Amino acid sequence: MQKEWREKRDTVCRSLWNEVATHLFDAAGVAYPTEEWTWDDMTDASQKIYDATGKYGYMAYNDEQLGYWNFVYQKGGYILDPETNLHAGYTQPATVEAIRYYVSLQQNDWCPDQNYFAETSPGTSFFSGMGSMFLEGSWNLLSEMKNYPDMVGKWDIAMLPRCPDPVSGDGRGSISNGLCYSTAARGKNLEVVKDVLRFFGSEEGQRIQGESGAAIPAYLGLEDTWSKSFGEFGYMLDLEQCYGQFDYAVQYINNASRRKWKSNVADEMVKVYNGAGIDSSLARMQEIADEYVTSD
Repeated sequence: MQKEWREKRDTVCRSLWNEVATHLFDAAGVAYPTEEWTWDDMTDASQKIYDATGKYGYMAYNDEQLGYWNFVYQKGGYILDPETNLHAGYTQPATVEAIRYYVSLQQNDWCPDQNYFAETSPGTSFFSGMGSMFLEGSWNLLSEMKNYPDMVGKWDIAMLPRCPDPVSGDGRGSISNGLCYSTAARGKNLEVVKDVLRFFGSEEGQRIQGESGAAIPAYLGLEDTWSKSFGEFGYMLDLEQCYGQFDYAVQYINNASRRKWKSNVADEMVKVYNGAGIDSSLARMQEIADEYVTSD
């Protein structure tokens, strides 16, 4: 496989964007999101849609990749230090500001709280016509088009809003991660399996993956095979919005120690959403992550 493919595979396979219920925007007389949309525009639209229709605006779900991580990087913060990928940044000022902002969204009438999401996912709320915006990934789009035929043509995708006052950077950021095929280092049929893996990574194998709609191919030049798999519905999603975010996408946040502290950090975030002090909770999250830096 080409060196260029290997370097780009983590930002070409999967991406994240804002799903927008265009029919609710139309009902409220609100313009659709543009590339220049900011957090302020998102909250303004959310309020107007709620006032006009009684439906939710942006649904700020408690999640990492499908939630606050994106806002952290848009603000100029980080979850793991990009230079070392070892040290967490939960108490880094821009990170604190972004998480404070994201958590505060649920204080608005137009945003459900986490008790609501415990029973109803943002996707379920969106496709039942109860909410107008949420973050979604490319891996779910095709199934959503198939599973909600009555909603085809009533929703589309838009770039994530950018931070209007970033501490650093231009306010843009989107978490992206790739898929990979792997096998155990030892096995009775190892050579056969390795041949299969080589095929999966070949141009032909990646073309099949794209045409099936399973995932955006990581083989450069085959992105359109994935796009064309959406042509059966009579309404074409604006998939270019997806590709347009690759230039500033942030590779999914991970390192060797994160599996040890991920769940404990997530537990602290639940406490934050339930009203715990953000500063003290983030300090605790930082402490939890720091415990494993020297041990690795």
